[in-house]
Amino acid sequence: MFDHCPRCGEALTLGFVRSGQRCILWTSSGKRRISYLPMREGEFSLPGESLWSGVKCPSQYCENCGLILIETKEEEST
Repeated sequence: MFDHCPRCGEALTLGFVRSGQRCILWTSSGKRRISYLPMREGEFSLPGESLWSGVKCPSQYCENCGLILIETKEEEST
């Protein structure tokens, strides 16, 4: 996680991106679809998904420029 916004340098606020749905999908396609589960190469669900309570994905928010940062992979231990 970052301490400061990579765009403007201001402090970031810790929080969550939430959804009442089963998952939040990242895809490069803007096409409409029936299922929002990852089905194509390169697609993935944001971390923190839960079948029963929706998604609670840890994130950071920059109030100054409106950027929301979400890590999609856990950091590797060195």
